[in-house]
Parts: sequence; C-alpha cells; structure tokens
Amino acid sequence: MKTLRTLFGRQSLIVTVSVLFSISFNSLSAQSNRFEAGISAKARGQYLTAIRSWQPLAEDGMPEAQVNLGHMYNEGLGVNVDFEQALYWYTLAAESDQPEAIFNLGLLYLDGNGVAQHSPTALDYFERAEELGVAAASYMLGTLQLSGEQGVTVNLERGRERIRQAALGGVPEAQFTFANVLLSGVGAPRKSRGILDFLFSEPVSVGDPFLSYVWGRISQENDHVDPNLERLVGVTEVMLEGRRAEAEEIITECIASGLDNCPSRARTD
Repeated sequence: MKTLRTLFGRQSLIVTVSVLFSISFNSLSAQSNRFEAGISAKARGQYLTAIRSWQPLAEDGMPEAQVNLGHMYNEGLGVNVDFEQALYWYTLAAESDQPEAIFNLGLLYLDGNGVAQHSPTALDYFERAEELGVAAASYMLGTLQLSGEQGVTVNLERGRERIRQAALGGVPEAQFTFANVLLSGVGAPRKSRGILDFLFSEPVSVGDPFLSYVWGRISQENDHVDPNLERLVGVTEVMLEGRRAEAEEIITECIASGLDNCPSRARTD
C-alpha cells in the first residue's frame, strides 16, 4: 500500500479551504508511476503534464485520478475553469466512495458551481466525507454550525468540537478558527460562578488566550496566511504574561508529534 499526497483547494464565501489529503490505492506499478508523475508535475506547476498523466487513469476508473482531474477543472489549472467537468469527475470518484471527491461535491453544491445550489445536499456530502475521515468536512460543518448560515441550526458546542477535530486533523484554517473560538470562549463549557449562577441566566464565556496563541502559531507554522491571524497571535502573545517560552515548547512538541500531542481543551477552573 503506497500513500500519495495531492492538493485540493477551494475559495468559498464562508471559508477558504486548502488542504493536503492523503490518498492510497493498490495498483499496478505502471499506473502507480503514472499517477505519481502527475503529482510531481502538478507540484512543479506543469499542469498540462499532470492532466495528461491522470486522464487515462481517470478514464480507466481510478478514483484518485478522477478526483485529481476534477480538481484541475475546478481550479482552472492547465485548463479553463469548468465546474461541469469537475462535477463529472468528482461524481465518478464519489461512486467509489472516494472521500475527497465526496467532500468536493459538497463544495460544488454549497456554492452552486456546475450544479443548482442546494445546501441540504451539500451538508449530506460533508457528513459523508466527515464519516470517511476528511478533516476539512468537519471544518465546513463546524463553521456552519457556529454561524447558522445555509439554514444550519446553530449549535455552538458541536460546532466548536468539529472545529477542534479539524484543527487536530491538520487543517490550517481550522487551526486559525479554533484559536479564535478559544480566545472568545464560543461554545466552551460554562464556568461555575457559585452564587452568581442563581442571579444571572447568561453563561460566562471561557476564553483561553494561552491555547489561542498556541493554535494561532500552529496555523502559522502550517503556512496559513491571514492578516487577522497575525493580529490574533500578536494580541494573545501580549496576554501570555511571560509564558511565551512555555507556549513555544508546547507548539514544537505538538508539531513534532504530528498533532497527536497537542492541548486542545480550554481550562474551565
């Protein structure tokens, strides 16, 4: 079993998703070599060469080649943007339960690109992709639950948890968003205030600037660029109260562990 990596990007009215997904397949050596040649060509910006590598594989039914070819049409890499072609190739790949294809179909339906805009269908695809382990799908569902857009019922706690999972799954945009919710306390457990709980009905937001700084910096280390991210890191750094070295040690350990050893729960005591 060989693991290959490729890039799937997307501009959205809600968020920008640009995530490296791992895909794997059992194939003949010649097919594997041709697929990898396409990956290398795309990385060098040789988009037509990548398309020529993947086209025959996609036509022969390789789901990974189909989703990559759909991506090229979706983004206009080496070809004109053609959402209908992207939809065609994503749909074929999704018939084989290719996770990234299912996720990308959700993006097309969410924005109405190449197909009539239909949020319920988009959400169905995102949920399927989430079940198949696509972290970006958790991010999309989480942001919608936090915002209540596209007719999604607001659920701050569930939305926050999905953003957290996507951040741990390596999505830089989710890491930035998670830093924001950590700072604001959105969706955090209610902090006990003793007798004051009997006097006030509104819950207290539990913000954690320390963890917010940690996840903001992790997003930076994963090459996410956003002026708001720079501001967040600057603000939370001021709030660290001399704990910057401790935070940077945690960040280093987190990244070195492949995000397996990262603090992600706000303190509520």
